[in-house]
Amino acid sequence: MTESEFLVYCQGQVSGPLKDEDIVLMLTAWGSIKYTQGYNQALEDNGVLKEDK
Repeated sequence: MTESEFLVYCQGQVSGPLKDEDIVLMLTAWGSIKYTQGYNQALEDNGVLKEDK
């Protein structure tokens, strides 16, 4: 999923017009998702196992 697709998906979840804070929240969520994916990929690439708590 691309950033644009994610924003379109999020917009479909909101009724009414989007406010500035809605856009900021969506982009913050997107950044968090991509950061986590990158972090997990780096762990996997280096053979590090995550501990499940």
